[in-house]
Amino acid sequence: MTSRSRSWVIPAVAAKLIAVAGFGADSACAQELKYSLRAGATHSDNVSRTAENERSDTTADIGLNFGFERDGGRLKADLAGDLVYRRYFQDTYDEDLTGGLTAAATYWFVPSRFSWIVQNNFGQTFIDPRDVETPDNRQNTNYFTTGPDLTLPLGSRTSLTIGARWSDASYETSDTDDQRLLGTISLVRRLGARSSVTLGGTTERIEFQNPIFDESYDRHSGHVGFDAQGARTTLSMRAGYTAVHYLGETTDAPLLSLSITRRLTARSSLTLDAGTNLTDSADAFRRDQGIRGIVIGNDDAVVSQDPFRSDYATLGWSLDGVRTSLFLSGDWRRDDHEREDSLNRDSVSGYLRVARRLSARLSADLDGTWRREDYADADVEYDEWAVGLGFDWRLSGSWSMSLRGEHIVGSGDTIFGRGMRDYDENRISLSVTFAPRR
Repeated sequence: MTSRSRSWVIPAVAAKLIAVAGFGADSACAQELKYSLRAGATHSDNVSRTAENERSDTTADIGLNFGFERDGGRLKADLAGDLVYRRYFQDTYDEDLTGGLTAAATYWFVPSRFSWIVQNNFGQTFIDPRDVETPDNRQNTNYFTTGPDLTLPLGSRTSLTIGARWSDASYETSDTDDQRLLGTISLVRRLGARSSVTLGGTTERIEFQNPIFDESYDRHSGHVGFDAQGARTTLSMRAGYTAVHYLGETTDAPLLSLSITRRLTARSSLTLDAGTNLTDSADAFRRDQGIRGIVIGNDDAVVSQDPFRSDYATLGWSLDGVRTSLFLSGDWRRDDHEREDSLNRDSVSGYLRVARRLSARLSADLDGTWRREDYADADVEYDEWAVGLGFDWRLSGSWSMSLRGEHIVGSGDTIFGRGMRDYDENRISLSVTFAPRR
């Protein structure tokens, strides 16, 4: 990591965490803190993922995983993070920080009437998604949002909520930093104890911070929504329309979103997230973290200056047995940009993970991923797949040791030419983790 990236990370993460925690303590509430620390080393025989002249390197890795929840009194907060710092012994790359965090907090100045919201998402995105993923093609990305909500009761079952948001989207390398103002209004009607319908609208102004850009734009949308929570199913739906005023032209498109979680049995569940909308890089980045969680490496969101239509669908199935757990997911998406046609893409991917407790102290896991992307206007198409096998030994109540191997294969094109993504990489890592007993 360069000196510029180090100076960017510290204020971008620390300042937002201070903002979330700065609401202060409350009286009696339920809260929980979990964390683990890990240290180890990883060796790669093709760290730059090149087709020729492969270069090996070994990294020293230090990781932090944490989660904090608070629900009670006037403050509700949720903080989660997974961060890894790497140092390359052969100096193939500068020091590298990867991973991310999500933070959300709501403070009620007047219970059920007036609240203040803080939300922050931090992670990494591609500098150019049409090229292979390496530390040189990775940038820190941060999206911060804050603002008030005022809720007015209109009877025993109906309420009107008016909100305002100020947001700041920052990118370490891409010159697309922006700030935005958003106004929202929603009419909510409770149908029962666990279901409601919503009629809502938003208006937003996005302004870029680089003075040489004069491509700020407005986005307006309206929707009808339905939310329900049953004994085994949670459902959230939105349907409406979005209009974007960009470079003197107006583009409109449907707004649709569907999120379903279904508990199939006591040990298995199914999730579905799907939708379409006129969105932008920061909102797509936040949406992906909400659906997939934090990843070590680059997020799939494409960074661009222009708005784009995003169609997506993610389906996941999980099974948590007595000794065996399984997770299977598939993802499809299509991006259609207003101006940067070379970033238009079709993408499909799949993921499988199986974990098995072999004994009281030993467990193993096997996972596999596959991804295919097509940037037709840039004449770039590629496939990538990976398989990994890991073992975890519980040394004591708080200490464990892990050994993991991975084989990664790429085939296809990059922005530099056809066949430039044909590579093989093998990785092996050894780490020790401390997680305090609870």
